[in-house]
Amino acid sequence: MESEQFITDDYWQLIKYNYDQIRFAELKASVIISIYSIFFTVAYTIDILDEENVYSFDYNDPFIYFKITVVCLAIFFTIRSFVYSINCFLPKLKLSTKPSPLFFGDIKPNWPKFEDYSKELIRVMDDDDEYKVHLSQMAYVTGIISSSKFAYVTKGIKNLTISICFYLLFFILVYT
Repeated sequence: MESEQFITDDYWQLIKYNYDQIRFAELKASVIISIYSIFFTVAYTIDILDEENVYSFDYNDPFIYFKITVVCLAIFFTIRSFVYSINCFLPKLKLSTKPSPLFFGDIKPNWPKFEDYSKELIRVMDDDDEYKVHLSQMAYVTGIISSSKFAYVTKGIKNLTISICFYLLFFILVYT
């Protein structure tokens, strides 16, 4: 029985690891959004304090269309980064798995009455093979969720980097 407990502890450790990775990806997405918040606050503050309004465009400037293109690209990549960061919080997964009394999202739709849920949970917990199947299913689902969230946050970081480069280029063009 002791080795059996050790094996199920391994499953739970894997599930916990996947949940930790999910939280870490969401933290990174929050940081991306925070960086943009700080950046736009600073840019807005500078614009308010700027009496000459450096950001106004001179349409006689030969580089005006280049400047507009650069700022439009910066905005485009900013929007993409925001979308990927928000999607990190709301991954849309279409996994076909059997309902599990161990997974909180399956409880209400499949066992609305406590008595039914309790019977199913006891049945699963008493059957070691069935219990391992449900644990492996949870590890699989949380691993897929974690992977999906990291894919979104990676795209968000890439777009953040690109947008910051375009904003910096824009500010260099405006101030030179």
